[in-house]
Amino acid sequence: MINICVKLLGFGREMAIADGFGASFLTDAYLAAYTFPYFFQAILGYAFVSAVLPMLSECWAEVGDNSRACRLGSTLINVTAAGMLALSLIGVLAAPALVWLTAPGLPPDTAELAADLARIIFPSMMFMSVGMVISGILNSRYRFAAAALAPGVCSLAIIISVVWLARGNIYILAWGTLAGFVAFFLIQLIDLPRTGFKYSFSWDMKDPAVKRVMANILPIVLGLSVNQIYIVVNRIFASSLAEGSISALNYASKLMNLPLGIFVAAIITAVFPALAEKAQLIDKSALKNTLKRGLSMVLVISVPAAAGLMLLDNEIIRLLFERGSFSATDTKITTLALTPMAPGLVFLAVSMLLMRVYYALNEVRIPLITGAVSIAVNVIFSLILVGPMAHGGLSLANTLAAATNAVLLLYFLNKRIRFVSGDYFKSGLYPSLAAAAAMSLPVWLGKTLWPHVSTKAGASLEIVVLIALAVAVYFLALKLLHCSLLQEILTGLRKKK
Repeated sequence: MINICVKLLGFGREMAIADGFGASFLTDAYLAAYTFPYFFQAILGYAFVSAVLPMLSECWAEVGDNSRACRLGSTLINVTAAGMLALSLIGVLAAPALVWLTAPGLPPDTAELAADLARIIFPSMMFMSVGMVISGILNSRYRFAAAALAPGVCSLAIIISVVWLARGNIYILAWGTLAGFVAFFLIQLIDLPRTGFKYSFSWDMKDPAVKRVMANILPIVLGLSVNQIYIVVNRIFASSLAEGSISALNYASKLMNLPLGIFVAAIITAVFPALAEKAQLIDKSALKNTLKRGLSMVLVISVPAAAGLMLLDNEIIRLLFERGSFSATDTKITTLALTPMAPGLVFLAVSMLLMRVYYALNEVRIPLITGAVSIAVNVIFSLILVGPMAHGGLSLANTLAAATNAVLLLYFLNKRIRFVSGDYFKSGLYPSLAAAAAMSLPVWLGKTLWPHVSTKAGASLEIVVLIALAVAVYFLALKLLHCSLLQEILTGLRKKK
């Protein structure tokens, strides 16, 4: 429930920004300014979680004395804080050059504004990244509440800055972003003592666990950076397109990430500590079973979600964003971005889970290689498609790249631990796709026959009815197809009762 509320707050943040600034040169400037800080925050932060959690899981297994785990966690907090402080200072000083690198086609006035905003936002990197290390410590002790709540507090700070303080001033949004990440850090810091963790000013770089984390961190960073590099590539190409193209891609991405963040991330967050523990066992059967259950859950959520976004793209965007500064024209250009981007949801969801398995197995090389291949695919198809399809071509390039990454990750992981067979796909993935196809027809008919509505209440009723219809048909189709995937989920729910 916390995760759902937090993700809805995150989406509320995007709605507030859309309402206050629309898809304009102001949001283009803000997003260009935020590209590098977010890149480092997300990648280095999640990299430390992925690298730290397996190490801490081993250390916390010690009976009685957990001093080694505390030293390891303290060292990683200190190293991260020092490194991100240095990067923040570099970012503040080199803001104009970094903005040019990420959005070389921006008009001069917009680029200058973006550089000013970047100088405000860059210090947030330190708070976000140290907060993510603390998330790893909390998750290793199976404490998820504070780590799950922290992004919501961050979003709330940004919403407050836009709705009550900004009044069209984009600089207030930048300061609100910085304040949000300070809050992200502090709320997790409060919960840290409850794990038994004791902070010290430790720099024990000779600890074998620290050495392993540091040896793995760069490949993990590069492997996890794939999705962020997609965003950077999008902004490089979109900066030369019509005003609002960067913003349209961003709003479409946030819509796609809503089910990804609410459901898929929750599954992965819950599964990853168990994967980290079971990966240490010689007998991999427990790891295989956990992975198959996790993959089943990911597929049953992501496949219909992607189909629903494609079917109801315009209706959802109009309902959620079209108000204030966000016009009908903004809805149209955002729809053009969302439709070809939506199928990528399935591939991103699968990749998110599989990459955590690789890191739990201390395998960092394969995600690095598959990620590099997918980035090359993204750049090649962006060059091919941006001309005929504008920013929609960049969305389609993202989907093709995400598919490449997911397929390669699945192929190499299955070669290693043999967790997926042809029977699994026949009883799991194929019925899920068939049920999504069966769901699409009545939803499309309902959308076509529904009378035009101009009020938010009417649009809300339309979306609620069509989504309810989609969910009912989808799960009924799974049941009629005797999908073992559905049976696994229902069995798991019964066990929880």
